[in-house]
Amino acid sequence: MGILCLVIGLIILMVMCMKGIHIFISVFTASLFLAVTAWMTSPDTLNPIDAILRVYTGGLGGYFGSFFFIFVLGAIFGKLTAISGAADSVASFIIGKFGERAVIPSLVAACAILAYGGVSVFVALFTVYSMMVSMFKKANLPRRLIPAVYFAGAGTFVMIMPGSPQIQNLIPMKFLGTSATAGLVPGMLTALFQVTLVILYLSWLFKKVKASGEGWVDDEKTAQKGSEAKSRPMPHVVIALLPMIILLLVLNVLKLDPAIALFSAIIAALIIYVNFLNWKEIVGNLAAGTMEGVTSLFNTAVIVGFGALVMALPAFKESFQAIAQSGMSPLLVTAIAVGALVFISGSGSGALSIAMPLIASMFPAAVVDQGALHRVATMACMSTTPPFNGLIITVLSVCGVNHKQAYGPVGILTLAIPLIAMVFMLLLYTFLPASITSLGG
Repeated sequence: MGILCLVIGLIILMVMCMKGIHIFISVFTASLFLAVTAWMTSPDTLNPIDAILRVYTGGLGGYFGSFFFIFVLGAIFGKLTAISGAADSVASFIIGKFGERAVIPSLVAACAILAYGGVSVFVALFTVYSMMVSMFKKANLPRRLIPAVYFAGAGTFVMIMPGSPQIQNLIPMKFLGTSATAGLVPGMLTALFQVTLVILYLSWLFKKVKASGEGWVDDEKTAQKGSEAKSRPMPHVVIALLPMIILLLVLNVLKLDPAIALFSAIIAALIIYVNFLNWKEIVGNLAAGTMEGVTSLFNTAVIVGFGALVMALPAFKESFQAIAQSGMSPLLVTAIAVGALVFISGSGSGALSIAMPLIASMFPAAVVDQGALHRVATMACMSTTPPFNGLIITVLSVCGVNHKQAYGPVGILTLAIPLIAMVFMLLLYTFLPASITSLGG
């Protein structure tokens, strides 16, 4: 009965999110349903009031405090790359060099470089969107495939690559004592494998679309969005990349805390982009970046609270214990546990923050290589992304399409291909020598 109620709670959350209802209202409704039904079916469990006020808010508050600086500083850095024109400069350079000859690869590369350079996936979306609209129109490609191309670059292999400054690669560091380059060889090989699948799939998809005769159709909303870009002086691409390179160096070479790396990148951006910033509005822009980071953090923390509540349910505890005591390898247990939490919560970073303390306590360094746990957990958090994931909902909304129109290819790129890549990574850890798989930890 408990498992059935958990499934119904997930369906409630999925339907509400896909209907566009605010994430907090959706999550709170599903949480309240689970809290009440768990208490009704198991009276010895927490009563609904304690479940919400203690468990749910405890999970939310704990995550908010632990990752405040990473989210806020990351958002401020992204804001600086946007208002200085640095992000536009990088994207324009790549697309200008290859766009006319290879529309899709150039857009994928632009999104990937921005994401690996530390630009928030939300900021990267708004940076490349107008250019994607323009190039899709020129190439006569359907608007519904813009989200797929965006996720192919910013939301697949880049997120799980060793050295990435994205939150999915940073969270395991706090719990395992690893570095951002943990699992270097398996991570890079899996990223290469994943990007190969992505390119093959996109090539097949766009050939199919071209053969069907489907093309671009204007509408007022997206036409207006696509024309909003303003001409302004931008830093040269080399200058634009410098703060991003500094971020990667401080994080991966000096191996300092992610918050320190992001703060260093912010200082570097303020100095290097000095001639491209409107200093009269800098305080307002930094405040706006701060609020964007807080909003993103809150939306994720809301989901973490839901995950904490789910973890307190007898049905979840029984299921998790069954997985942990199944005799499977620590890496397979990690992949299943994190993947299940991602699908339950809709958030990769939220699932990691919930699962990693348990995984770290169950599998210490004496039992398994912590770098391997780090890389498998990061891969797992990207391998079961559900359709009600917040970024997916945001991207579809910005692009002016709905799930029915656009989710098919997005699902292949954010769910099917990552699942295959997850299996590939586990096979690497099974057959490659430990001396190779432990590099980069």
